[in-house]
This record gives sequence, structure tokens and C-alpha cells, in this order.
Amino acid sequence: MIQKIKLPDDEVRFLSSLPLGLFHSRLRSLWDAGWSLKSIADSLNPPSPKSTVHFWVKNAHIAEQRRSIPAPPPKSLTVSAPIANAPRARSISPKVPEDMKQRIQELSLLSRRYRAKTSPDSPLALANRELTEIALSLYHRGVPAAEIAKVAGVTYRAMARRIANG
Repeated sequence: MIQKIKLPDDEVRFLSSLPLGLFHSRLRSLWDAGWSLKSIADSLNPPSPKSTVHFWVKNAHIAEQRRSIPAPPPKSLTVSAPIANAPRARSISPKVPEDMKQRIQELSLLSRRYRAKTSPDSPLALANRELTEIALSLYHRGVPAAEIAKVAGVTYRAMARRIANG
């Protein structure tokens, strides 16, 4: 069973000794430092609902902290095996490279006029095939279909269909 991530014991004792206004301010500082609302809520004695801690944090007055804030636990990446007792972080998807954007836009404009009866060696058919190849290549490198569609100036659904049929 995975243990819940909690604040250090000395920090919990310090929090329990603070008056209400400073208590809320300290919670805000912990949250700003990178501690999750869930970790803070589970650490309190008695544990509080995460929604309550969120309310306290959002309405707290920001005050200078005279005592150092403990460092939050390390974050794991979703692309590798999660570190024990570490919250998961969202991975960042790659974007369409800047040097390819202009070419994708040009091909997209030509591909819009492509029809099934178009000659296979016409500029429109060649542009359509090249756009499909580029879209597939980018998609397989992790670029989301929505990002490719945005650059091409088409809907997500149209790009998803192109990638699926490619």
C-alpha cells in the first residue's frame, strides 16, 4: 500500500501552534512552495477535507514567513516509472517545429482542393500525400493531432481522420 505524502512532523506541530490568520497564511505559503492541497489536508490534525484547505489557501492573506518552508516531495514524470511516494506530474507534449509550420500551411491549402478523382501525379495529390506523411511523422513523435490541426488550419477531426487513414 502506498503511503500518503504528508508534511514533516515538525511543520505539523508548528502549524498547530499558530493562531488562525497565521495558520492560513502558512498553508498558503506551503501551497505556493509546491505542496499539494491533498498533502496539506492529510497532514493536519485532525485531517481536513481538501476543499476546506483550498478555501483557506485561496482566502489567506499573504504574509512574510519567518520560518523556512519545507521542500515539497520530488515530482515524478509520467513518461518514466513513478517514484515511490511522489505525486505524478503531467508530461509536456512536443509542439510542431517552427521550421515546419510554413510548409504544413502551404500543403494544407493545396490539399483542400484534392479530390479522389484527381490525377495521382498532380501537385494537389502530391501535396496531399506529403501533408499526410508529415502529419504521421509528427504524430508518431508525440505531437498531438490537435496541435497539427491548428497549424494546418483544419479541424481536429479532419486531422485525426488523416492520421488514422494515413
